[in-house]
Amino acid sequence: MIFITIFVVMTIIGAFLYATPQVPEIDSLKNVKLQTPMRIFSADGKLIGEFGDVRREPVTYEQIPDNFINALIATEDQRFYEHSGVDFKGLLRVLKVAATTGEFSEGASTLTMQTARNMFLTRDQRLKRKLIEMFLAVRMEQELTKEQILELYTNKVHFSHRAYGLAAASEVYYGKHLTELTLPEAAMMAGLLKGESAYNPISNPERALGRRNLVLSRMLDEEYIDEDMYQLAVETPLSAKKHAADLDVEAPYVAEMVRLDVINRFGRDIAYNHGLDIVTTIDSKHQNIANNALREGLLEYDRRHGYKGPEKQIDNFAGKETQELLQILDNTPVIADLEPAIVLDVHEQSIDVLGREGREITIEWEGLDWAAKFISDSRIGHKPKSAQEFATAGDLIRIMEIKEGTWHLSQIPEASAGFVSIRSKDGGITSLVGGFDYSTNKFNLVTQARRQPGSNIKPFIYGAAFSKGFTPASLVNDAPYVKVNNEIDEVWRPQNDNLKYNGPTRLRVGLKRSINTISTRLIDAIDPAYAEDFLVKIGLPDEHMDPYQSLALGTASFTPLEMATAYAVLANGGYQVEPYYIEKVTTSYGDILYQATPKVVCESCEQIRINNQIRNAKYKPEIRNYPELPLPDHKIAQEVIDPRDAFILYDMMKDVIHSGTATTQLKRRNSPLLQRNDLAGKTGTANDYKDAWFSGFNDKLVASAWMGFSDHRRSLGRYEYGGKAALPIWASFMEKALDGVPEQEIIQPPGVVSAKIDPETGKLAALGQQNAIFEYFRDDNVPSEISQKPTDFGKLYNSNESEEPSTRSESFNQENLDQEQLDQLINSIQDTPQEESSSEDKEQQEPEPESIF
Repeated sequence: MIFITIFVVMTIIGAFLYATPQVPEIDSLKNVKLQTPMRIFSADGKLIGEFGDVRREPVTYEQIPDNFINALIATEDQRFYEHSGVDFKGLLRVLKVAATTGEFSEGASTLTMQTARNMFLTRDQRLKRKLIEMFLAVRMEQELTKEQILELYTNKVHFSHRAYGLAAASEVYYGKHLTELTLPEAAMMAGLLKGESAYNPISNPERALGRRNLVLSRMLDEEYIDEDMYQLAVETPLSAKKHAADLDVEAPYVAEMVRLDVINRFGRDIAYNHGLDIVTTIDSKHQNIANNALREGLLEYDRRHGYKGPEKQIDNFAGKETQELLQILDNTPVIADLEPAIVLDVHEQSIDVLGREGREITIEWEGLDWAAKFISDSRIGHKPKSAQEFATAGDLIRIMEIKEGTWHLSQIPEASAGFVSIRSKDGGITSLVGGFDYSTNKFNLVTQARRQPGSNIKPFIYGAAFSKGFTPASLVNDAPYVKVNNEIDEVWRPQNDNLKYNGPTRLRVGLKRSINTISTRLIDAIDPAYAEDFLVKIGLPDEHMDPYQSLALGTASFTPLEMATAYAVLANGGYQVEPYYIEKVTTSYGDILYQATPKVVCESCEQIRINNQIRNAKYKPEIRNYPELPLPDHKIAQEVIDPRDAFILYDMMKDVIHSGTATTQLKRRNSPLLQRNDLAGKTGTANDYKDAWFSGFNDKLVASAWMGFSDHRRSLGRYEYGGKAALPIWASFMEKALDGVPEQEIIQPPGVVSAKIDPETGKLAALGQQNAIFEYFRDDNVPSEISQKPTDFGKLYNSNESEEPSTRSESFNQENLDQEQLDQLINSIQDTPQEESSSEDKEQQEPEPESIF
């Protein structure tokens, strides 16, 4: 016996001497850094994305449910609170097995030993690893409390499906916080640890159920629960299923942009495993509004073009049980807000459908009567009179809940759309929707889709012309245009959409009504190469446009984000800002790894610079007394358009909202935007209605909406102008985003004056002219001629333009006419008809196709 004792002691001493040098430093456990995923937040702290190699949310011991701790101890280590890291009774049992088999089992592993292995070691069964694990467990028990060991174990252990730690596992399997776990759920989680695959409730529900009940039995034996609790728990059916991360805001396109950006900046390992928190510029309110606006706009367009039929007909529908039908629905994903459903019965003007989770729903006629047959993108069939015309029992369809209990027939749109909004002063993106549904198409239409902007480009062509001396009162001939290119033997004949022409027309009217021939002649006058340089200067990429006359009609290719950024130049008074979406990146300990430093519009900086130049010229250095700029130079946005021109364009584009190509659609929706005087914008339609745009802004917020098909060759259909297809998305967003926001017009800058002009000639109006209207001019470019034709003063110009623009800080006084001229002009007063509409303005007059509801 003495020899056996000596042998055991010597073995333990030898093992200790062998293993001790290889035992990791225990101090690292006191400040352990667990692998945690990157989390992405909106500017107001809402979670919009989570990425990482693991899902983990570390918790404290106090947050761990008692039921889980009790289940864990009852099944894994009943003497946990008694031993000092190693259960010697269990160890003797393992040694006996090892003596006969030559292998060590896991039976003697205490929770402390398992924690040591999870933190530092591997799962191999070699004697060396087992010895290190034992001594490490003893060291851990000396340095850490039992509660700290349980906390480490609970946060580190793997629950399968990339869930590490109980908090993440609770979210993955039950979609709830760990503090909400019930007794049978906590027992399931504890039982799963015996074998992540063998006892997984998702992949092996029967074995998982048996294991859970065994855990409950052990808890009963150890008196953690009583008989009643046990019976109730074992009778509870399994409820585990895989849940995605619980996000506060739906912004998957933004989340993916951030993911790629952070990986490029810091590398994959740091991005995925070091618990980075990324704060974006996204406004959660704006993002939610944008999501709804884009989907509503696409669905509205889709309904106009008819019903394309069910997604499929269920084979042998009559012979299928309800459970089989529900399985089909479970395997059919929800796309956006469109749920799959199966038609059970068709009545005269209603249908009965089976929805997810076994709901039986009746869709009344008001949710069905739009379903005229789709024939082509420009043609639909007659309006249906009964549901039998388009629905059959066994159809797999899409339905959408309009309000609680009210459902409509729907379908997944084939058309695509993108929407983005940015802050005009610094370029921060407040919302971005790259498509109808990220799960079906991850291509980001806002940042990756290059499409022709059509007339959306025209304000910048006009801006280039203003820098060359044109004014809103300049006359350009609205007449047929022909351009012959002898080098390639080509003739270009751009036309107005309604094939009507009005002759000499002021530029203000030309932009408001988006007249093609005026834009074409304007770019001819200033030179296409100059126009291209101007577009590049405001931030549009040079490689996607060519210096031809067609540039004036939007034949270049830009993304919605590029167009919104260009429009920001007009909104902020002429300064170029760069779009950005990451505000700050911090570690899980609060250390800042990155802080955005965007260039910001500083309206006072330019005046300070001018004053400093004056001081340089007038005063000696010792008395100049330069005032400091409010921002450092590298943070100040560069002026790229004369602020005077930017303001004049803004004022002209306000007419698009109130009396131009956007007015009809806004009136149809009874939009509150028509009551605001601070909004400006522009429609855009590419050739053959392939792309529809609307971009608009006030002084702080810019937004751009695009609609089209992924197939560049496919048309949206006849009459699908930007004001009809894309404007509703923009309007729906702005109506809600600006609700309650005080109206704030862009301030008229120094150097802009107003003068009364003759609307027919664009010249200064004569004194007493009754149909004269106010117009804005740069102070160095006011018309010098006064209208002299007697008939000019008699025409009562019947237009929607207000006689006096919204803000008038200065006015230009014309020279007086002599009395003879004045009498002659007053006596010649006569009426004149309203100007003809042209180009995109046609959409205000074009009736809907008769068969469209």
